[in-house]
Amino acid sequence: MLFKKKVLLSLCLSLVLAVLAGCNNGAKNESASNGGVDYPKRPITLVIPYAAGGSADIQARLVGESLQKQLGQAVNVVAMPGGAGATGMNSVKGSKADGYTIIMTAVGPSTLTPNANNVGYDVTKDFYPIAQVSEAPYGLAVNSDSKIETLEELLEFAKKNPGKATYGTTGAGLHQHVVMSDFLNKIEGTNMEHIPFGGGAEAVSALLGNHVTASANTISEITPHEESGSLNILAVTTDERLADLPDVPTFKELGYDLIGQGAWFGFMAPKDTPEEIVNILDESIKNALEDDTVKKQFENAGLPIKYLNSEDFTEKVKEENEKNAKVIQSLK
Repeated sequence: MLFKKKVLLSLCLSLVLAVLAGCNNGAKNESASNGGVDYPKRPITLVIPYAAGGSADIQARLVGESLQKQLGQAVNVVAMPGGAGATGMNSVKGSKADGYTIIMTAVGPSTLTPNANNVGYDVTKDFYPIAQVSEAPYGLAVNSDSKIETLEELLEFAKKNPGKATYGTTGAGLHQHVVMSDFLNKIEGTNMEHIPFGGGAEAVSALLGNHVTASANTISEITPHEESGSLNILAVTTDERLADLPDVPTFKELGYDLIGQGAWFGFMAPKDTPEEIVNILDESIKNALEDDTVKKQFENAGLPIKYLNSEDFTEKVKEENEKNAKVIQSLK
C-alpha cells in the first residue's frame, strides 16, 4: 500500500513538473516572438500630424484597429495638426522613446517641412522609421483638347513656346512641385512655369478649364477624367505601369529618373526607441496590411498599400530627405 502511494506521488510530481516545463517553454516562446520585450503593457498613442478625417487619419485608424487585436492593447489615434505637420512631429520627437507614442507621418512633414523651414527636427536624426504603409503615385496629365499625346510632345511644346507652357500642382513646395521641378530642371531648354493651387481638386479643375497646360496630381484625382476622355495622362511615377492604366508609360521607361514616386505614409517612433519594440510594431503593421479586411478597406478608400519594412523605409527616408533638401533650397 505504501509502495503504491509512493508511485502515485511520483507520477503526480512528474506531471506537475511537465506542466510547469511546458508553461515555461510557452513563456519563452512568447517572449521570443516579442523580441524578448514585455511590450506593450498599456495603451499606445498614435499621433497624426494632420486634422482628423483625412487620409492619414483613415490609415491610422484602420491599421490601429488591427494592432489592437494583435497586441492586446488599445491604440488611441490623436490628431495634432499645425505647422505643415511640424506640431505633431515635434510632439512625438519629445516623447519617451518606449514605443507608447508613435506617429503616422508622410513625405511632407518628414522630408519637406523640415527642409523648407527651421521647425525643430531632422527626420533622419530624431526619428526611427518603423514601416511604410502606402504610397499614392502621381501622374502628369494634359487637357485632351490640347492634342498633346505624349510626354515628349509636351516637352517639345514647352521648348517651342517659352513663357507659355505651365503646370499646376497642389501647392508651392509640396511634393508634386518638388518632383516636377527637379524633373524639368534636368531637361535643357524646357521652361514650364509652376502654378500652385490650394489642393488637388483645384489643380484638376484648372486643367479641365484649360487654365494650365499640364498638371501633376495623384492618380486617383485624374483617372476619372482620363476615363471620361477629358484628360490625357502622359506618364506615371511608378516603376512599372499601373494595372488600371496599362497604356500609360512610366517616367522610368521613358528614360527619366525621378526623385520621388508618390505621396507616401508610414509609421515612425522617437529615435532611441529599442529595436526590439520597433520590430514588434513593424511585424504587426505588416500583418495588418496583409489582412484581407484591411486590404479591402484601403482599396475602398482609394489608398494604395505599399509596405516597406523598417530597414527599407529608413533607407528611403534618408535618400528622399537628401534629394528633396537640394531641390527645396534651389526653389528658395
